[in-house]
Amino acid sequence: MSSEKHVAVLAFPFGCHPLPLANLLRKLAETVTNVHFSFFSTATSNRDLFPPSSRAELPPNIKVYDIDNGLPAGHHGERKEKLVEQMDDIDNGLPAGHHGVRKEKLEEQMDAFLMQAQKSYQAAIDAAERDARKKVSCLFSDAFLLPAGEIAVEMHVPWVTFWVPSPCFLSAYVHAEVLRELYHKTSCAGMAVAEAETDDKALEMFRHMLPCVAAVIMNSYVEANPAPLIADLKSKFKILLLVGCSTVSFSPPPVLTSSDSDPTGCLMWLDTKDPRTVAYVCFGTVAVPSPTELSSLAEALEFTGTPFLWSMKEHMMVHLPEGFLERMGQRGKIVSWAPQSRVLSHPACGVHVTHCGYNSVFESVAGGVPMICKPFWTDNMMNGRLVKEWWKIGVGVEGGTITKSGMVKALEVVLRSEDGKEMRKKAGELRERLVDASGPGGSVRADFKSLVEFIST
Repeated sequence: MSSEKHVAVLAFPFGCHPLPLANLLRKLAETVTNVHFSFFSTATSNRDLFPPSSRAELPPNIKVYDIDNGLPAGHHGERKEKLVEQMDDIDNGLPAGHHGVRKEKLEEQMDAFLMQAQKSYQAAIDAAERDARKKVSCLFSDAFLLPAGEIAVEMHVPWVTFWVPSPCFLSAYVHAEVLRELYHKTSCAGMAVAEAETDDKALEMFRHMLPCVAAVIMNSYVEANPAPLIADLKSKFKILLLVGCSTVSFSPPPVLTSSDSDPTGCLMWLDTKDPRTVAYVCFGTVAVPSPTELSSLAEALEFTGTPFLWSMKEHMMVHLPEGFLERMGQRGKIVSWAPQSRVLSHPACGVHVTHCGYNSVFESVAGGVPMICKPFWTDNMMNGRLVKEWWKIGVGVEGGTITKSGMVKALEVVLRSEDGKEMRKKAGELRERLVDASGPGGSVRADFKSLVEFIST
């Protein structure tokens, strides 16, 4: 076995988690070409992240490995096939059963995956070590993949975790017990606990993680968070590094060279609209508003005459008001998929109606676009509060549920009021701070350099 460095990168193959880790992997591999990286995720997840036709374009020091999908041992036949189908739906970001993935079903599938994740990952790591003729020197995993800590201990290598959600969400986990005590004194603290989903499994996760992890890498920027919060988190971990949001680029998007770059025609349609007038509507790959909410949102868009680009699965369109698309004509466009970061960076985009997923929020910031926040679960709630209360670059959905009147008010505020102009100004200012942080001499560059040194020396 060679003594050269070999980093095993373990993904958590659910929701928005794999993509930021895969993007960070590419950046690391291009920076430290003398380190070998083995990336592990389910076959479906890997096909989405690294399509077989494009794997030859990966840096030569990356090799991708498929792992078992984590089905409970001993389950075969119809039940196994059904679970595989459901897991593939999650990995692809498609609503299971075409009705949206309920939180309970997603948790059930994650539990099934985690039951034998340690065995699955370990077998794949063994194969990677044989292929590379290098022992793994560092284990780099999604922070939600708790079995990675056990594997690192058994292999006697440092465990580095990648925290995909916001630092606020991590802080709520770390301080969950204190928040629970405060719950008995104030309903506000209770709400914080509820938003953080700090159940017993989460507490166990952090009791395990705190003493074992060698470094925590955050998918965020120092400049985007309250300074006391970052200082407190740094005091809780041996090493805490904020390396920027890896799905976001502040560089201008390249000029389109073919229709393949815009398969659903979103950008060409946006080219026909006036600056800052279009509402881009997207609730991510898992969250699905109720039929009533979808209809109410459509009614608000029609009532206000707001041009819109709406990313929606085709089977959900039955919930739109009868004749809606015909009445809207060229004023609206519904697609099954949109190049989101490019849409949000387009001059015509005036507001993002969003579930407040962490990647989506920062893609809005990168485009300087204010938001209308309709959070659904987990970190969506805290991300929405960051947008509304800390950065002041968006508004919430009145009452927490989409209604025609509430959405009309939100659209008017963001797109057509002085308050909306101020939100856009603040979004632009936040964007510039993050551009500076990502540039030469910025905090992101410094922390990324520290990460490179940690895994390569």
